[in-house]
Amino acid sequence: MKTKSIYYWSLQIIIWSLLSGVAAFSYWISGNEFKLEIWQLLLDFVALAILSILITHLLKKFINKYLEFDALKVVDGFKIMGLLFLASALLILSYTIYIRLTYTFLYDRVDVLNHASQSLKNHIILFLNYGIYFMVWTVFYVAIKGLMQLNRTREKRLELETSLKESQLNTLKGQINPHFMFNSLNNIRGLMLEDVDRARNMLTNLSETLRYSLTKSEENAILLEDELEMVENYIEISKIQFEDRLQFITNIDQASLNKQIPPMIIQMLVENALKHGISNLKKGGQVCLSTTIKDNQLQIEVSNSGTLQTHEDSTKLGLKNIKRRLELLYDKSATFSLNEIDNQVVATIKMPLL
Repeated sequence: MKTKSIYYWSLQIIIWSLLSGVAAFSYWISGNEFKLEIWQLLLDFVALAILSILITHLLKKFINKYLEFDALKVVDGFKIMGLLFLASALLILSYTIYIRLTYTFLYDRVDVLNHASQSLKNHIILFLNYGIYFMVWTVFYVAIKGLMQLNRTREKRLELETSLKESQLNTLKGQINPHFMFNSLNNIRGLMLEDVDRARNMLTNLSETLRYSLTKSEENAILLEDELEMVENYIEISKIQFEDRLQFITNIDQASLNKQIPPMIIQMLVENALKHGISNLKKGGQVCLSTTIKDNQLQIEVSNSGTLQTHEDSTKLGLKNIKRRLELLYDKSATFSLNEIDNQVVATIKMPLL
């Protein structure tokens, strides 16, 4: 950011100094009609350069405030034209005030103020000239800004894709590791001797869970209803291991089912609750999943019995991945928090509705 600022101010000074310098040189070689001294001529055109720099910088601030570079519309063209008119008018007004003050009190050349060059016609010509200069400057600035915005969007998309791939890998590591697979398959094998139908259902759940991990995770957004189906499959598989030690409760706002969310984000919260919460409790505990819509935001909350503990060998990759994906998708509009409340570990995500 500092380097960009240096480039910006360097270009500003160079461009407007050159334009003012060319104007000063043209005036000088054309005969110096007002018989100005060199220092007076330099002061006049330095003042003009400084005014041009300050006004274009102000123009830049308004452009950044009122234009969305990633979604330019026809109306933005009219906004720019209005800003160019105001910028040109401000330059003429400021320079006229400068001329009157300096030529009256510093140069003692009141006679110049009555010269034909100070007529309304010449002011209009100067207004049009600088209107063109400012327009060229604006086109150049908007083009550069737009390219930078496009590049940032591309980088953001690539980073998001990378993050999603990491999420997929992290989830697969949690699901397709030998411990998980052996436990699931051994439990299913045991079920086949006791309850064939349930064993068949568990195999179906396992298959659906793995299929979801391999396909849905490549998308940027899915329906919350689809995510919940995957979570239910994951819970059913986990219940084979935890048996009566796991209670899973849902409180889902029906209006939230058709809302878009990042894939696997709820599954990662539930997996974290089981891995770091329920599995550490001898008597097991409860995992509660709830969704609500409030103030045009979707709130997802996953709570589990236990306390918030930090293990030295824990990398917290899942939680870091959630935070980063929310940041990439929603910037600062989404939040993620993890707190301990009344012997419950509560993970909360708030995101704007898509």
